[in-house]
Amino acid sequence: MAGRLIRKIYKRLGILHVGRRRTRDLTDFVENRKIDLVIDVGANVGQFGESLRAQGYRGKIVSFEPTQAAFQELARKAAADGNWQVHHCGLGAAAGTATLHASQLSVFNSFLELSATAGLHDQRMAIDHTEQVPIHTLDEIAEPLLRESRSLLLKVDTQGYERQVLEGGRQTVARAAGILMELPVIHTYKGDWHLHQAIEYMFELGFVPAQIQAVGYHGADNVSAVDFDCLFRPRGKVDG
Repeated sequence: MAGRLIRKIYKRLGILHVGRRRTRDLTDFVENRKIDLVIDVGANVGQFGESLRAQGYRGKIVSFEPTQAAFQELARKAAADGNWQVHHCGLGAAAGTATLHASQLSVFNSFLELSATAGLHDQRMAIDHTEQVPIHTLDEIAEPLLRESRSLLLKVDTQGYERQVLEGGRQTVARAAGILMELPVIHTYKGDWHLHQAIEYMFELGFVPAQIQAVGYHGADNVSAVDFDCLFRPRGKVDG
């Protein structure tokens, strides 16, 4: 009874009462925005898709992974799911082919070369081999998917290649209810962007941060984050 009264007072004052959880997370956003399609760019072996399923999301997932070994594991998991499509390719600003630098630990795979300081973060970033992979654009592949979707979450985790993915997906981006990207504060790849540059870029596209969470910490300074998961939402009336 008291809880209902408190929530009613908060609502009257225009304050969102979060209940027992002190912070909102991606699961809350997915539920609030009624997400029914997740496009997962840079899926690796499907960790993001698995986490969505563990949190109760049952909508369609469409994942993209360019690396051969990671894709095989991803495809195995997707086949057992029933509502999870996978594509063995990379996404970029234009269609073509590109060289992928495969690291000793596959989560660090990137189309960008490592910076001189990358090894200070994690020695497993060292390049094991390279692969030539096909590149498509997000708009090219997403257009038929969006016909059946009412609310899209776009997740892009491509180790410094996020801007190129977005450049090839401007129409898709404009229709997204949310965009989740892993963004760095320390350069571990040549030519990648910093967190503040990404926020400025997204603002120009009409998006602002909704949630920010530290992901990885620096090997040489384990209380300082290397990158953050940044969830963006379209600007709206609440932004003034």
